[in-house]
Formats: sequence, C-alpha cells, structure tokens
Amino acid sequence: MKNLSKILIISLILSLTLSTAVFANDYDFEILDESEINGPSNWAKPEIEAARKAGLLTENTDNHFKEDITRSQFAELVVNMVEKAIGKEISPAPASTFTDTSETSILKAYSANIVSGVSKTEFAPKNYITREQIATMLYRAITYIEKEKGKEYTTKDDSIESYTDKGSVSSYAKQGVGILANNKIMSGTSATTLSPKSSATIEQSVLLVYRLYNKVSQ
Repeated sequence: MKNLSKILIISLILSLTLSTAVFANDYDFEILDESEINGPSNWAKPEIEAARKAGLLTENTDNHFKEDITRSQFAELVVNMVEKAIGKEISPAPASTFTDTSETSILKAYSANIVSGVSKTEFAPKNYITREQIATMLYRAITYIEKEKGKEYTTKDDSIESYTDKGSVSSYAKQGVGILANNKIMSGTSATTLSPKSSATIEQSVLLVYRLYNKVSQ
C-alpha cells in the first residue's frame, strides 16, 4: 500500500512538472527594458542620434518616441531648430496671448508667425498635432528662416493635384502641404495620399525637423 502511494505521488509530481513546462513554452513572454519601450524605432535611431548631437532634441521630445506628438511639443521642436538655424533667439509674444498656455516656445512660435491658435484665445497645447498642421508650421518656419538669412531654400511649387485625398487638406494648409511635399521635406503617406488629418509620432517629427535643419543651416 505504501509503495502504491509513493508511485501515485511521484506520478502526480511528474505530471505537474510536465504541465508547467508546456505552459511556459506556450506562453513565453519577452521582457523589454525601458529603452526598448520608450526609445526610438530601429529605423529611426541613426537620425535620432544625429539630431541629438545637433542639439535638436528638447526636454519634452527626447523620450517616448513612438507616442503621438502634441502641438506644444512640436512648437518646442520647431522653435529650437529655427533658433539654431538663425543663430539667435526669437522674442516671445506677450504671456497673455493665449488663455490656455504661456509656454515660452509657443509664444516665440506665435511671435515669428510659425503657429496660430485654434481660436483667437486658445492654442490647445495638449492636442495631438495633425500632418497638415505640421506642414503649415514647417513651411512658416522655412519662410521665417529665409527672411532672417536672406536666402531661399525651397522651390515654391505648392501643387497637390497628384494626390487622391487633396480635397481633405484644409484651405489654410494647402500651400504648406504642397511646398513641403514637392521639396521632399514631408512626403505623402503613399505615392498618392497625403493623410492630412492623421497624427504623427515624436520620432517622425524629430526626423522632419532634423532633415529641414540640414537644409536651412547651410
């Protein structure tokens, strides 16, 4: 009887051990460290690092690279790039310009006519920025830099007729979207689409600003 009990116990232990092994193999989770979660995608790493060395990353854009970028974060990126390109600081607009933010980078961008509000009194700093808003801000940044440096860096072809979703581009954004697309600064999401209302990630935005900086810093 004792031998039978021992056999049953051993059989039970073996059964549980095998079950655990099978379970572990079926659900083999990979543990990621923080840099893999918050760091840039592999395809973006070389240019992200180059942008960092050039001083183009800011306090609020040097992490969480795969997350969508906000209007405030993008304004910060662009103003930092513009000031490096022209070699001086932009004077900010009055702190009372917007009721929902007094961030210096936003006030500088407004002063330089790089950004406008979503209304006469609000900027909506925490809203995610759209591709057409990004194109508009970058085009205005180029215009500001060209005026400050007395040089032209882009052709002024703003046609978007070849894109099937051209009707989705807001009227205020058509010039910026067209000029950036035709100068290959901000391409479409495909050969025939612009996706103007889509958002962009921090890493995509950093790469745009870095590539533009290389163009206008000469």
